[in-house]
Amino acid sequence: MAIAVSYGSDAEFNALCYGANKHPSTLQYLENQVSNVSRTLTDAGRSFFSNARQLYDQLNNSEAMRLARAALNKAGSLFQSDRIRDIWDLAEIQNAPLTMQRWIMAQVDVRAAFHEQRCDGYSDTYVDNSPEDIGETHYDYRRVMHGMVMEDPEGDDKTTFYLDELHEGDRELALDEKISILNTWDVVAELMQYGEFDPTSVWNNKL
Repeated sequence: MAIAVSYGSDAEFNALCYGANKHPSTLQYLENQVSNVSRTLTDAGRSFFSNARQLYDQLNNSEAMRLARAALNKAGSLFQSDRIRDIWDLAEIQNAPLTMQRWIMAQVDVRAAFHEQRCDGYSDTYVDNSPEDIGETHYDYRRVMHGMVMEDPEGDDKTTFYLDELHEGDRELALDEKISILNTWDVVAELMQYGEFDPTSVWNNKL
């Protein structure tokens, strides 16, 4: 079973190396065993062992580890259903199925960063049919916001109805689908503002 990892702490790396769900004392025992082995080696062996440990430390914070985590995230997201639903996790957002990619890319913070080439924007799979549009000028944004009750900057409730003709192949979004998209937008907005990693990069690139 794949282990989906969003952030690369030492504990998570240990889980990858020694297996998940082990007690910290077990992990410490395994690491101590590695250290004990080094004391039984010849000078040449100790030199090789030292180089190997240095390589381990380098990999733990390297580009290779970032890509490895991205691969794990992707493997862990293979069974996401291709439908509109709430997505709360960075790894799942990065590996969102095509249906949700479209709506994630309609979120205004993501779209602004995408236009300024500050995020990947699912570059291998997402097709931007309205490259100049953002917010209310963007068809997909209007689809989500049509008829929704939202609070304006003055704190008053506001509902906007957009008289768009649906594009070929599109249908009206159900209320629960719009709510799922809006919930995901809230998560994406937080990740764009405070996160380290690009929520639209399947390769777990940094923002």
